[in-house]
Amino acid sequence: MALQVFGTRPKEGIFLPQIPYAIRNDCQKGEWKIGDDDYRGNSLELSIIKVSQLFGTLGKTKNALWMQLWFVPAPASADILPANTVCCTHIKTRSISQFSSKVTELMAHGEPAEGIFVGTFEKHSGDMGVYYSLKWDWRKRETPEELGQLAQIVEFMANHPPLVDMTTGLLCIDGMSTEEIELLMRTVKAEELEAEDPQPKTLARSRRR
Repeated sequence: MALQVFGTRPKEGIFLPQIPYAIRNDCQKGEWKIGDDDYRGNSLELSIIKVSQLFGTLGKTKNALWMQLWFVPAPASADILPANTVCCTHIKTRSISQFSSKVTELMAHGEPAEGIFVGTFEKHSGDMGVYYSLKWDWRKRETPEELGQLAQIVEFMANHPPLVDMTTGLLCIDGMSTEEIELLMRTVKAEELEAEDPQPKTLARSRRR
């Protein structure tokens, strides 16, 4: 009998780990990475399978809007990340704007997810010094391997896999109206201000006594 502790992954098809394989985008160094210091280069090719909008605190960025991208590494990036494995990453600010603009342009010609997205870090300079954001490009699938992966993804998604990440604590705001999101952000901002400066209310109560 063979030892089996962590289960098996399919020899063919898409593999979904129990805990999402998280890829971080380091906008200070301009590279993709695993964990804190396992850098994987400044460009990845992705087959995106789900997009969600989130709100909350992640790392040093507090109470911000995030976009969560679920993807499978395209064949060209299979030597950088585990091949045919579901991964996820989070983008913010300028990277969200660039990604959304690219998707909007592509939707005029069909379903963008049928092609391959290329996320490459772009350098910027500003008041805070040098930083990076993700520049998004897109191309059609060309090779038999790329077309075969698309068929595997379609089959995988047809089974409605549970693409849920419980490790970050971010709040999913998919389906919320603009007004609801604005109210959420105002409420959080008010709570932040109250936490930073609780003294005036305390003094006011003392004077009333």
